[in-house]
Amino acid sequence: MSRRGLLLFLTVAFLWGVPYLLISVALEGLGPVSVVAGRVTLGAVVLVPLAWRRGLPQLLREYWRPLLLLAGVEVMAPFTLIAIGERTVPSGLTGVLIATEPLFILAINLFWGQRERLARGAFAGVALGFIGVVVLLGVKGVGGGVVLVLAAAAFYAVGAVLMHRQFPTVPPLTVTAGMLTLAAGPLVVAGAALEPAPQISARVLLAVAALGIACTAGGFICFFALVRAEGPARASFITYLAPVVAVVAGVAVLAEPVTSHMVAGTLLILAGAAVAARRPTKTEPSSASNPESSRSDAQDASVVTTGKSGVGNEAEQA
Repeated sequence: MSRRGLLLFLTVAFLWGVPYLLISVALEGLGPVSVVAGRVTLGAVVLVPLAWRRGLPQLLREYWRPLLLLAGVEVMAPFTLIAIGERTVPSGLTGVLIATEPLFILAINLFWGQRERLARGAFAGVALGFIGVVVLLGVKGVGGGVVLVLAAAAFYAVGAVLMHRQFPTVPPLTVTAGMLTLAAGPLVVAGAALEPAPQISARVLLAVAALGIACTAGGFICFFALVRAEGPARASFITYLAPVVAVVAGVAVLAEPVTSHMVAGTLLILAGAAVAARRPTKTEPSSASNPESSRSDAQDASVVTTGKSGVGNEAEQA
């Protein structure tokens, strides 16, 4: 990896690892929907000018319906679920649970529409990830928030597959800007209507600003630059480093505890995600013949990692 590529890689890992910490801070003064609304609106403000000359007006004009659906699945639902879940789930643990997204993508590609050729041991990866989740359920005090965060990871997976199937030829930055644009309005209205008056402080404002400008907009800009510089295969390893950043940030800044359950569950989930997302070699037999199963590397990377802190994997895949 080149020096520039390494710098971009570490930058994206940081920007997609710290959103969970920032969400925890923002929740000190804002409701979860308001946190998401602020993040999405600021992200859109930054990305729209960059995407304007890359077909964004045409995309919004001609394909607003499927784009609105994608915004709901890939932005509004998972971002909100993560913010609600973080009321009981530590930020570091949230980042680890979002790393289950490749496991959901594997299941979706297997059972929804065309079946993909799977690498040997892919189901072992799913089993490892599932065991890791069960181990994490033993962490004291996380409650039902774990289910919400896992649901967010599932939404990220569905959104990533939808993005690939509905907008295969549109620049990812343009699709991302379009999703954020369509999601911002409904989220602002919902936050104002459903949540109490915010308790604004400089700490909360800085957290929301960092979420929207740095982690969402800046994270995607750097990620797409990383794909161009080093290729999607190397860029996809962000999926496994960002959760580590999330755990370290939670421990260092919020003094979140690290238990044996968390360590064991984290290792199992990351190992399972790595095995499940491994691409099959040419010598491995296919689980279902499919002449159209080959994808471009760039689309493969976007399916694995978008969502993430994506839009958030961290998209937060937050």
